[in-house]
Amino acid sequence: MLQTSPLAQIMAPDALPLGLGCSRLGSVNGASGDEARALLHAALARGVRFFDTSNIYAQGDSERLLAEVLGKRDDCVICSKAGKYLDWKKQALVPLKGLLRNVARRSKQASRGVAAARAKPMPTRWDGPFLSSSIDGSLRRLKRERIEMFMLHSPSADVVARGEAVAALEAAQQAGKIGLIGVSVDDVATAEAALGDPRVQALQLPLLPGETEFDSVTQRAADAGVAVIAREILGGAQAISGAMDPARYAADRIAEMVRDPRVALPLVGTTRMVNLQASADAAEVATKA
Repeated sequence: MLQTSPLAQIMAPDALPLGLGCSRLGSVNGASGDEARALLHAALARGVRFFDTSNIYAQGDSERLLAEVLGKRDDCVICSKAGKYLDWKKQALVPLKGLLRNVARRSKQASRGVAAARAKPMPTRWDGPFLSSSIDGSLRRLKRERIEMFMLHSPSADVVARGEAVAALEAAQQAGKIGLIGVSVDDVATAEAALGDPRVQALQLPLLPGETEFDSVTQRAADAGVAVIAREILGGAQAISGAMDPARYAADRIAEMVRDPRVALPLVGTTRMVNLQASADAAEVATKA
């Protein structure tokens, strides 16, 4: 069962306590077309009802795929984000995505090049008009009148503390365009700034295995009734492949997060069906233990 939090109040009571990270759905190096649709249908069949995306994931195709598969069903929570945007160079490559995908799948060097480009920092804007326009764009791509949770996408502590960006989300919330207001953070200082704003109802935190830097803010968030969404819980492909038993490592870590009373929901980002099914198995076992 989901822990008591604002998220628990809007989730379906029979939802699996696991969210699907959709950053690579529709991307050049990720799952596209029928493969992506099959993954989403499988997630739904296993009880996954939380889907994490962003306006910039796969140049908007992640949101479009979610719209195609989820439709108007009201038992799912979509969490999208804004604040980052594509520079002109990346925008120019959007029409070439199909060609780039074919090349990347045939060449490891090309695939690594795409991954390196994807990892570079993106430009950001946090002013009200830009964020409002970004929310409207996400609504169009998701084909929804309301997005259940919306977050600032990796702002700095100063951006959150100034309050203008959160105010833009508050205005969208009052207009009925979004539900819960959240902040996806990369560092403790930003998490603390977000917890200092009573309008923030959810935090997405990178809770990597073995790291404790977010322990205090995770507990403070839970105590304040702020939903904690845990991401990067497996530590990435290198951590998984370096484990003596990768499958056991992943299952144990997912179970640990599901059972953590401070965490409203853990996310698993995958485009592989076998990994999705194993993650769902681990979450189910954790709820019954």
